Amino acid sequence: MNFDAIRNDFPIVQNWVYMNHAAVAPLSLTAAEAICSLTQDVAEHSMAHFEDWNALVNEARQSVGGCIGARPAEIAFLKNTSDGIIAVAEGIDWRPGDNVVVASCEFPANVYPWLNLESKGVEIHWVKESQGRLRPEDYESAMDNRTRVLTASAVQFHSGFHSNLGALAELCWRFGSLFVVDGIQSVGALPIDVHAMGIDFLAADGHKWMMGPEGCALLYCSENAMNAVGVAALGWANVSSDRDFFSYDRTMHNDARRFETGTLNTIGIAGLKAAVDLLSRHDMQLVSNRILHLTDILCENLPRLGFRLYTPRGRNEKSGIVTFTREGLDMAHIEKHLLERRIIATVRHGSVRLSPHFYNSEGEIEEVLAALSS
Repeated sequence: MNFDAIRNDFPIVQNWVYMNHAAVAPLSLTAAEAICSLTQDVAEHSMAHFEDWNALVNEARQSVGGCIGARPAEIAFLKNTSDGIIAVAEGIDWRPGDNVVVASCEFPANVYPWLNLESKGVEIHWVKESQGRLRPEDYESAMDNRTRVLTASAVQFHSGFHSNLGALAELCWRFGSLFVVDGIQSVGALPIDVHAMGIDFLAADGHKWMMGPEGCALLYCSENAMNAVGVAALGWANVSSDRDFFSYDRTMHNDARRFETGTLNTIGIAGLKAAVDLLSRHDMQLVSNRILHLTDILCENLPRLGFRLYTPRGRNEKSGIVTFTREGLDMAHIEKHLLERRIIATVRHGSVRLSPHFYNSEGEIEEVLAALSS
């Protein structure tokens, strides 16, 4: 990788040491220019280039699908991760006594849509975290013949634990359950192959590790699982006759577009496509290796500074998230201390969370460690 060229594409490095990609990532010049270009086109030509917009969206399905090993027909564009999970949760034909298996440490986007099903008699079977880890056997213990869905984050937002998705998919196959993944803390940071891993549905907003704009998310729906979930929210764009405005034919698209209810965020999709293409040009495995290299440096040095790591760092547990704390110290004060040194981190549940991306440098990591030691 040519790190000088990569860093030149990220103006953020001129102003901040940015260690908060697990929250909202900065845009690259490449993504920002794609957004500005389409915005300018709309300003100057309105919908005269409408067919070009459609072509862009189709190309984006291919780009985003390629990032996770999916086919373009398996990709829908929604507003955010929550909307993707809600589409699945509300589309299942639930019966009283059915249950959903979910970890008790999940981000709320992957909790509330399932809790909202309690009025339909759906039970929640909680899986507890142990030392930052979620073991497949603990999920298995929570499952039974009424488990309709096992849902898990590919990477946990607080601990940074990287789930064994293959093992969880195997459990779903054995119990006849759907496997739903919140991929927002993984896609763009770690390689993921939805087909090889046996994932039925994956939702991920683009504004974190994919480094796209907010308000533009992907929903992956496997061809095998598509008919297992109905369309709970019907708009003009879900149907195959979406260009025939007076037919009112409710025949759905025969692909993931059936989950798109109306007009898409085309400008956001332009930015997301450019951001994902940028990562793909550098090879996702290399991007992942770089992120893990930077977090390894943090994890090797933080204990020497008296901090206790909360993030599991076993061989297959690593991610781009490093969470740590220190007894007797106010972590909000640490966050402020870093900010005064133009280092952006965040505090989650009484711990500091750092989340570098591939364009960050070893020198920036050293700046963070030096600030934490002072």
